[in-house]
Amino acid sequence: MGDDGRVTTSRRDSAKRRAELVEAAERALLRSGLSALTVRAVASEAGVSPGSVLYHYANTDDLVYELHRTLVDRYVAARLRAVARVADPAERLVRAVRSGLPSGPDDASCRLLYELHGLAARSRVHAALMASLWDREVMLYEGIVQAGVESGAFTVRREPHELAQALLAMEDGLGLHIVSHNSSVGVDLAERLLTAFAAEQLCCELPELTGR
Repeated sequence: MGDDGRVTTSRRDSAKRRAELVEAAERALLRSGLSALTVRAVASEAGVSPGSVLYHYANTDDLVYELHRTLVDRYVAARLRAVARVADPAERLVRAVRSGLPSGPDDASCRLLYELHGLAARSRVHAALMASLWDREVMLYEGIVQAGVESGAFTVRREPHELAQALLAMEDGLGLHIVSHNSSVGVDLAERLLTAFAAEQLCCELPELTGR
């Protein structure tokens, strides 16, 4: 194997190990919370030495950021998949709403995202990541609304971008109540509130989907 081949293999192995450490950090965070997420805790979860973790991530902050970024990308990708093959704008909108809400109080991905979002208050890189997530989700809603307007399925009462922001703000707030185990706000209620607001704003009827 030539030098280029060895370098490629080394980079591939390093990327694989970094991904495994992020997965270990995710498990540790889900079990014990952010305050207990240390290099030692991640090393124990991954079955490696703390030095092995530090070889790939200079400190806990770097690892936590990579975990946050990974979870954001995974969440957005899942939302895009949920609507990718749906042609009808009304159904796409309902599926977008459903994909953004937690499946329940114990939805692991949403729980972790809300916990990590709290870092934005004191970290510029986490704040930038959260802003990026917001922008990507607004684009999702705005694209669906705009397509519905162009097809004649929707009639807008406000600009699609502004409506997309309003929908996302409602979604985020309701989602937080769900993962916070607020017994007054369940998943079904959250979905009804969001779709009712959207239907009113778009002067249309939205389908009721069965199952989740």
